[in-house]
Amino acid sequence: MTFARLFGNSSAARTGELARLRQMIPDTFTVGHSGGWGAADALLAGCDTWYSVAAGLLPAPALSLTRAAQSGDAMTAGRLNHAFEELWALFKRYGSFRVMFVIAGLLDLAHVQPPRPVLPLPESAWGPIRQALAVLTTDAGVDDFGLSA
Repeated sequence: MTFARLFGNSSAARTGELARLRQMIPDTFTVGHSGGWGAADALLAGCDTWYSVAAGLLPAPALSLTRAAQSGDAMTAGRLNHAFEELWALFKRYGSFRVMFVIAGLLDLAHVQPPRPVLPLPESAWGPIRQALAVLTTDAGVDDFGLSA
């Protein structure tokens, strides 16, 4: 399997890098972004997909962000990405994998610890994660995160 990373600090640079990559790969090869932060920019630049741990437990806001960016709606994608910013900051600080274990607990989906040797987050991290979910709920207009049956 081959992975490619888009480089560049501007939309034009990412779009140019994506065009360069597409010339080197078959049409059947998808180019995606892995990780939370940067997903909106990558999708707006033309990436095919976004691989995200956040989408597993927060499918509604993740799908809204993806659809807005893929349709070229930069304003909505930017607003939704802004709603995710506190979560992205926590992912950077603690690691997305560990944060998602806390989110699973906060959403009453599972009360489990990450497998060793990964350590669980301290209780002091739960408040900022709870706050990030509250911001996402308010700013992205989501009330059930797409988890209701």
